[in-house]
Amino acid sequence: MLEPTKQILQAGRIILASGSPRRKEIIENLGLKPEVVPSTYDENLDRAKYKSHGDYVKDLAYFKVIEVYDRLKGDEVQPKLVIGADTIVTMGDVIYGKPTDSNDAIKILSILAGKTHTVYTGVCLKTDKEEVKFYEKTDVTFGDITQAQIEAYVKTGEPLDKAGGYGIQGFGGCLVEKINGDFFTVMGLPVYMLTKILNRLYN
Repeated sequence: MLEPTKQILQAGRIILASGSPRRKEIIENLGLKPEVVPSTYDENLDRAKYKSHGDYVKDLAYFKVIEVYDRLKGDEVQPKLVIGADTIVTMGDVIYGKPTDSNDAIKILSILAGKTHTVYTGVCLKTDKEEVKFYEKTDVTFGDITQAQIEAYVKTGEPLDKAGGYGIQGFGGCLVEKINGDFFTVMGLPVYMLTKILNRLYN
């Protein structure tokens, strides 16, 4: 819970450095009203320089936040808090981002079918005094879905703007047999750690 932190945050500008409607909804469900300012950071980090997927996605979130924070420096009303996040789907050393098209979505989902993959969400919170970065990870197991089911799912259009080609909160939830970890990490914003850190920052 965010009481009394919520009251402190509501008195200032809260910026979400992401155009994700899912992340916006999660923050709104906490009783906050974020202003959406999607980052224009081009995500050109060299993955080879990172020893872990978690550190990589954490830095992606950080650079998104910094880009937005710097862009808003000239505003008359400065942000009280900027929140950024990035989510990747991995299996082994391979990272599966957003599909390039329907055929790519079918290819990714066919690889993930019947197997367990790991979803990482990195988060950065920036105030005028402090920056906090963290990541969470959750294992997701797909059931033994058929090619026909995969193709039918891709035709819904849902997979095309989502890492790994699926959205667990939508039709994609029908592909998932089980998860091990925080559901909201897969959604794109780990609520437990987010609220824990916000309470620390503002109390």
